Formats: sequence, structure tokens, C-alpha cells
Amino acid sequence: MDMRIEEERLGFAEELEEAALQLFQINSSLTETERLQLADEEYGRLQATAAMLGWPELSALISSRRKLFKHTDSVRLLAEGCLSNWLELTALVLRDSGDAEHLPLLSAALLDDAWPEAVSMPILQDFLLSLRLPADEIDNSDAVQTVAALQTDAADNQETQETQTVLQFADDIHPELLAAYLEETPGHITEAAHLIRLLAKGSLAPEQKNQASRLLHTLKGSSGVVGAEALAAFAHDLEDLLAYPLQLVPEGLSALLESSADCLESLFEHLQAKLPLPAVYWPLRHELQQWHQRLSEQQEAEVPPVAMKAPLSLQQLTGLLEKVGHHADSSDEFTADQAVTQAFAAPLSQGVTESRMRHLLNLTGELIASMSQTAELLNQGLQLGRQLYRQDEQVRSRLDELEALLEQQNAPSQRQPQLDTTAFDALEMDSYNDVQSTVSLLAESMTDSREMAANLQQCVQQMRDEFYQQQRVQRQLSEAILGMRMMPVSTLIPRLERIVRETCRVTGKKAEITVEGRQLQVDSDILKGITDPLLHLLRNAVDHGIETPAVRLEQGKAETGIISLKFSHLGNYIQLSLQDDGAGMDKTLIRQRAIACGLIQEEAELDDSALLRLTLQPGFSTRDHVNAVSGRGVGMDVVQAAVSRLRGHLAISSQAGQGSCFTIELPQTLMATHALVVRAAGQLLAIPADRIEQLLYVSADQQILDEQGWRIETERYQLPIMQLAHVLRWVGQPIEEVKDCTFLIVRHEPQPYAFYVEDILPSRDIVIKTLAPWLDYIPGLQGACVLVNGKVAPVLDMVRLLQDMDSGELVPFDAQDDHNALLARERPNVATLLVVDDSLSNRKSMRLMLESMGYAVHTAVDGLDALQVLNHTEVDMVLTDLEMPRMNGLEMTQAIRIWPERKHLPVLMITSRSTRKHREQAAQVGVDGYLTKPVQLNELQAHLQKWLLRAPTTFT
Repeated sequence: MDMRIEEERLGFAEELEEAALQLFQINSSLTETERLQLADEEYGRLQATAAMLGWPELSALISSRRKLFKHTDSVRLLAEGCLSNWLELTALVLRDSGDAEHLPLLSAALLDDAWPEAVSMPILQDFLLSLRLPADEIDNSDAVQTVAALQTDAADNQETQETQTVLQFADDIHPELLAAYLEETPGHITEAAHLIRLLAKGSLAPEQKNQASRLLHTLKGSSGVVGAEALAAFAHDLEDLLAYPLQLVPEGLSALLESSADCLESLFEHLQAKLPLPAVYWPLRHELQQWHQRLSEQQEAEVPPVAMKAPLSLQQLTGLLEKVGHHADSSDEFTADQAVTQAFAAPLSQGVTESRMRHLLNLTGELIASMSQTAELLNQGLQLGRQLYRQDEQVRSRLDELEALLEQQNAPSQRQPQLDTTAFDALEMDSYNDVQSTVSLLAESMTDSREMAANLQQCVQQMRDEFYQQQRVQRQLSEAILGMRMMPVSTLIPRLERIVRETCRVTGKKAEITVEGRQLQVDSDILKGITDPLLHLLRNAVDHGIETPAVRLEQGKAETGIISLKFSHLGNYIQLSLQDDGAGMDKTLIRQRAIACGLIQEEAELDDSALLRLTLQPGFSTRDHVNAVSGRGVGMDVVQAAVSRLRGHLAISSQAGQGSCFTIELPQTLMATHALVVRAAGQLLAIPADRIEQLLYVSADQQILDEQGWRIETERYQLPIMQLAHVLRWVGQPIEEVKDCTFLIVRHEPQPYAFYVEDILPSRDIVIKTLAPWLDYIPGLQGACVLVNGKVAPVLDMVRLLQDMDSGELVPFDAQDDHNALLARERPNVATLLVVDDSLSNRKSMRLMLESMGYAVHTAVDGLDALQVLNHTEVDMVLTDLEMPRMNGLEMTQAIRIWPERKHLPVLMITSRSTRKHREQAAQVGVDGYLTKPVQLNELQAHLQKWLLRAPTTFT
């Protein structure tokens, strides 16, 4: 090569590299106009240099790129480096003269879809040829062939590279812009894909075709803004194709349009999940471009000569104007009629975003919890009012007794002689009158107090009645907000139909899906949560269930398989039933694989339901080889996990040669649920009521407790009884003898479970709060809820809990073997005392005193309340008053002494009665210690230590 030419090439390579560096270093703080002006100046300098060096091919290329500075995407081109990348690659080619390995990269950079206007092929070909060596060193015809080959290689390299590239949004996209894109694009893609499918069937009206073109144009622009170039390019190809008349869809184009509609939806799903391009992306784009070229050539060949229309006559023009005026009037009337609808519809679709809706749901949940707490406080207020009324009655009774005593003391005795009233002491008479007056005033005050208590109770009752009205409004508000989240099942149908078509294309099978219950309204969270499980079940139905067309014809079946999907309401549940008419599930093969995987023993006997549920185990697969659809052992366990997260249930049935059926039951909403609150091992737990089959009261004669365990034998249930505390690996009470009690019967397949809990509280509406991200997944736990007293209670996931028990992952604690060891290890070194007194001030002062000594303290208002506390709470000693309403201290002690589990419990009586008679009565019923009020701290501590050391306590 001539040395001068070599120096010119190297010199211009430096110019290109310098220009690329200047473009890269343009200050981003400048305005868009200033940045584009600087870039245009660099391009102008390069164009002038190329013209001066006699390089018209490069000058033409730079000129074609400078025109893009007027385009709306010019700032994006500068930011993404499109304007500088090809300059650096050109410099690299110039430095490595004669080496063609860089030309594919240069060609790919200039043919990149990011350019809003592609480089014309003549300009590109001339430029690439000008980069080659002079004509005297290489034949020009060979150069043309080389350039063509390089362009083909560049396209292939670009295709391979972008197929493997993960679809994702631009890094610098504004969050609000991205949120708007994600909000409006799903609807655009769904509608566009639907219209394209109608076009493929030849049933698309002209206005619908225009709507499809507008949607694709919008998709192209919005996707380009957020950096989804692959989606924008695909929409652009479809938009070009829809620009042709297509009144009659040519043969072969229908299938391409169907596949393109599926690919369009898949692209957006892959973009959201940050997955690579679908495998069919580049082949479909190639076919679309080929059809575009073919239709363009046909249109050019069929263009008729333009004929001039004759001018309209005056009469025709008048009639046309009348029609236009009538149409305008009709349009105005339509707009007026629809004004209200549009006024409300627009804010709903544009203003109520997903985040706002979720915020409304959270507020509604908080309102439900707050209303439940208010209801509890009102009930407590009513109870306090009743107690106050009873207390007034007691004080009134004592006043009556006092008046009677005064009258007896001051009444003259019949055996005494008549006194001379004139000699009666005036001071004594005044004293008597003062006492009588005080008693009378006190009686009047108690009457007023009783009336005020009655008025207070009436006021609280009115508040509760008003609260019930607020609860009704709150339920209506919750239903209205949930209604805004409801979506028809029909929104999911196109995606389900697409997965069936795609799986059929991959497997070479034929299948159709029929859907019943398309208009059923479902909570959007439920619909989103069940989408992936449904897609997997549909893939399995085609890949595992539906036979090939040849096999189906041999078996006397239709060539095309039928997959039926039914959505329906079932009480408070939504039921999904997916059934196919394929070969069914091979139970023998399932059993063999389960034995090989160690899931069951060879001699194990399982019914059909239990055998089919083995397919839900992680890693289970009946395929020997992996294909594009199945065989990896990942799927059915994911379906089961997704259904469990939605608090649902999955059932499987199958018949050989007739097909399989999968039935899923899901709650109508995930925001709030009705739950039963129970106590196990002293802890409050919430169990969703939809998992509880029955609260079963069982008498002692229907229970059996022997060496084989504890179980119930009724006409309907013959079940073993498990302590819920033991299932949760907590320490529960040992069962020494059976007694009448209520059990929880929890729904489960293949049979329900019977659970014993220490106490069952009233059911209530709760809002389940997730524990993420503060706590990872906890087996058997859905989340937590706030109870009416403000305490937090775990919400059990009974479905997952029982499944873990069935699979052996969860082994309940055996109380008969290790109870004493666990009890000694887990019980805290603190004694628990129960204080029983009808005086609120006495209860509080005693509680503070005992807690300051380091004891755990429970309280009760009388003997009956104390027995209820003892029924579900372990205590080590009882401190009780003597005189109390409903049940006094003596009666309570008698009840404790005849209670087998509590008869050794120490009882210390603390009362104001100090007579020998009361002490003897206390000793007769079994009171261990007797103290009189006011009690001294040292004396109380001595009695506590004495009786706690002698008693068989539950603490160490």
C-alpha cells in the first residue's frame, strides 16, 4: 500500500477517535439543545474532513446520520452511544488495513434497530467498499462479494447476540415513566394481540385494523422510550405489515400473524421477568420482513393509474353538507349522553393505580382491625357497667343492714321501764340525728350513683348499637374497594390459549381449550397468583396428557384433544377445574418412581388419591429425558406451593385412557379473613375459619385414651387426637384422663385431623400481615394479625402444616416420652400466681407488689372468673379474697380441692375478716394460709416462700 494512503488512513482514524471521545464526554448537565449542537458540530467537522480527503462515501454516510439530529430520538442516540460507537469501529478498521474481522461489528452497529431511520443499503455498501484496499490490490468484484458476506455475518452475529441478551428496561429510565408504561402496556398488548388474531382469521373490520395499527404504533414509541428495543422493533414490523390492505389474508400469512400475536405477548412477559428473547423472535421478524417486501412488490405492480374524479354538482354538494351536519349533531348528542360515564371512567382508569389500590386495601385492613378492637372495648365497657351496677347493689344492701342496726340500737327495749324523755341528753340526741342524717345522705348518694350507672350502661348500649351501624358501613366500604380490584377471568383467557398453542407447536400435538365462567369476577391478587400454576398445568395437559394425533385416531378419539377449564363460585371459595381427555396419569409408573426416589416403601399401600399426590413432591418427574417443556422435575411442587400461598387446596384425579382432572379451591380474597382464635400452650393463635370443618363437642364416653394414644370414636369421626401445641413443638398439658371438651376438626385430604386446644375464643375478622422482609419463611405460618386487645397473634397455615406432617418434614412432639424433660428445660424459673379479688384497687396493688418480687401474676374478679383462668392457664398458687360476688373465696377453694388436676394447688386467703369463725371456715374448705388486710410485705413474702416450696410447682 502507498505510504501516503496509509498515513491518511491513520490520520483520519485519529480524527474519528477524537470525535468519538468528544461525543462521549459531552456534559450531561447541558440542555438537550446544547448537547445536540455540540454533537452536530463534531459531525460537521468530520464531514468536512472526509470531503477534503476525497472520501465521498464517508461524507454521505455522515450526512445521513446528521439528519437524525432533528429526530425526537436524537438525545437517546447520543446517550446510548450510537452516534459514537460506529466512529470508533471505523477507526479500528482503518488502523487494521486488510483485516476484515471488524467489518461485521461495524455493519451491525450501523444496522442496529436503535436507529430511528435505517441506513440505506447503497450508502452502506459504498461505505464498506471504500474501507477496503485500493482496486489495484484487490479485485472489486471480490470486494463486493466480501462486503455482502460480511453484512450477512453481521446480521447473524447480531441475531445470536440479541437472542441471548436479557430483555430489560433502560437503566436510567425515570420511575414514574416506567410505572406509566407498566400500567398501560399490558392492555395495549392484549388488545393488539386480539385484533391481530382476528385479522389472521379474516374477521377484522377496517376500523379494528386501524385501531390495531394505532396500538402497535403506541407500543413501538413507548417501548423505545423505556429501552425495550426488541419489543419496539417487533411492533414496528407488525405495524408495517398492517399498512397493507389485507382484505383477504394471503395463504401462509394467517399462521404467521397468529404466531406473531403470541410472540408479542411473550415479549412483554419476558421483559417483565428479565428473560432472554423468545426463540421464535428472530425467525418471526425475518418472515414479517419478507412478507412486507412481498406485499410491497405486489402493491407496486397493482397500482392503477390515478383517475380524476368529476366535480360535485351543486345539488350533490348541498346533500353532502346536510349529511355532515346531521352527523355532527348526532355526535354532539352522543357526547352529552356519555359525559357522566366518561367523567367517572377516566379517573378510574387513569388515577387509581395499583399502588393506590393497594394502599386503600391496607387502610381498609387497618379499619377492620380497629373496628374489632373498638367492639371489644365496648363489650368491656358494658361488662364494667354491669359490675358497677352489682357493686352499687352490694353497697345498697350494706346500707340497709346499717340502717337496721341503728334502728335496733336506738329502739327502746320492752323490758326496760319507760324513760323520762325530758331527761334525755340533748348531746346524745344530736349525735343520733347526725348518724341518721349521714346514713340517709349516703343512701341518697347511692341511689344517684345507681341511676348514673344505669344511664352509663344505657349510653354504652346505644354506642354499641351505633357501632354496629358503622360496622355495616365498613363492610360495604370493604366490599366496594374489593369490587374495584375484581377482574373478570376473561382477561386471563388469551394467555391460557396462547400457552396451549405454543406447547402444541413444540410437541407436534393438537389441542383446544374451552373455558367456562369467563365473566366470573376474581380478586386481582388471586388471579395473578394462580396464573403461573394454571400455565404449568396446561403445559402438562398437552405434553403429558394429550396424545399425538396418530395415537388418538388409533384409540378412536378425535384428532384434536380437548382441555376444559371451568371457573365457578363455591360458597366463599372460587373453584377451578382443569380437565383433559388425554391418556391419564400412569399410576404404576408414579409408584415405581416414588419407590426409586425413596418417597415411599415398596410395601406401602396407598389409595389412588395419595398416590397421585406424590407428583406434588419436589423433584418428582416421570420423564426419562428432558425436553423443552418438561422432564426437569420442577413444576407440580411449585404449583402446590403457589396454591398453598393463596390459602387454597389442590385435588387430583385421573382415569387411564380418559384423562386427568385438577381441582383448585381458593378463597375469594386475600385481604381479610374470618379466623378462630385458640390458645395452645398458653399462646394465642389464629386459624383461618375456611380450614376448619367443624367445632366438635365430644363427651368423655366418646373418647379413648390408652396405650395406642388418644382418639375420638363418634358416628361421623374416628380420628386420633393431637394437641396443637405438640404439632408446633411446644409444651402442652399432659392428658391423664379424658373429659368432655370441644375439638377442632380441620379439613384435609385424604382425611381430616382432630386437634385439642386449651381454649377456644370467639371467631372474628382479621387482617393477615406478612412477616417479610423481617422474617424469612416460617413453616406452618402465614403471617400475623393484631387481636382486639392489641396483641399480635401468629396466623397458622394449616394446609402447609398438615402437608409437612404427611411428608414427614414435621414430627409432632410426643408428650408421653419427653414431656418432663422438655418441661424442665422450657419452663422459666418464675412462679405464676393468681390474684382473686372483686376490688379493682386491691387487685392492682397486689399485682404490683407481687411483680416487684419477681412473680408472674394473673388476676380474676371473683371465684367463677378464677376457675375460668385456671382452666387454660398454669399457675403455682392462688391468693384470694373471702367475700366476692357470684362465687366467694370459700366456694372457689372447695371447687379447686375437688378438681383432680388442681387439688394440690396452694391457696392463700387475704381478707379483712379476722374472727376465729372465718379462720375455721377457711381451714375446713382447704385454705392453706390466712392473712388479714392490710397485709405486710415481709409477712406475705414468708407465706409465699413457705407454700411454694411445699407445693408440687410447675416451675424449676
